[in-house]
Amino acid sequence: MSISRRLAVGVAMLILGAGVFSIGSYSIGEAHAEVDRSNPAVGGHVEKLPEEIEIFFTQEINADGTVIEIVGPNGAQVDGGDTTLDLMDPDRKRVTISIKSDAGHGIYTVRWTTQSNEDGEEASGSFEFTVGESMKGTPAASPIASPAASPSGSPTS
Repeated sequence: MSISRRLAVGVAMLILGAGVFSIGSYSIGEAHAEVDRSNPAVGGHVEKLPEEIEIFFTQEINADGTVIEIVGPNGAQVDGGDTTLDLMDPDRKRVTISIKSDAGHGIYTVRWTTQSNEDGEEASGSFEFTVGESMKGTPAASPIASPAASPSGSPTS
């Protein structure tokens, strides 16, 4: 193989390698700070209303661009308005917010907006958790009577 051909192949491989690296870097940089886990858990059930909600995000977040709101079963906002980034968390991914203690049982909706400290991008979303008696399991009895059984029994084929 001639020197000019080897040089051309080398340059082509360098360009191809740089392109693959930049595509990989781009997709990593496009990620947003989404919910990784929470306490109470996303879609979870707790018997007693906790004093605060704890959310861990997938990226380091900016405290100034992050807000959490909690809406109670009656549709009213029940958080203390005190979204707090945990500065003791070395990853800066843990955020807490307090809940009013008299909010009661039912389904709670947590709405969040974050700003990633890694790429500056904003993300938002919501999740629910249930407080009190589980809403799952046996359905409650209906207050309306079921229709009477047919006197002629079931048809046979």
